[in-house]
Amino acid sequence: MEEKTKSNSLSFQLILSFIAFIGIGCIALALVLKLIFKGNVSVANVFSAVGQVIAYLICIFSAYHWVRTHKQTAWIVLYVIFVVVIVVLFILTV
Repeated sequence: MEEKTKSNSLSFQLILSFIAFIGIGCIALALVLKLIFKGNVSVANVFSAVGQVIAYLICIFSAYHWVRTHKQTAWIVLYVIFVVVIVVLFILTV
């Protein structure tokens, strides 16, 4: 049973790492496009937004795992507040 749990955890970490790789690729591409096309950066903004969303999601999932292991109410409340602020402000600024 412990072997299966390790395998599932490793698989989740592998998928999360790959998604993080895609996220940093999008952010890097966005920065390069902003340098190349100084005036028209709409495509760069799309890649930047995708990279930011991926980065935020990875942070949110990682933080959730940490909060789940520390079951004090204060951590859960702070986690919910932080996630709501990130989601609302990101949506408002896009």
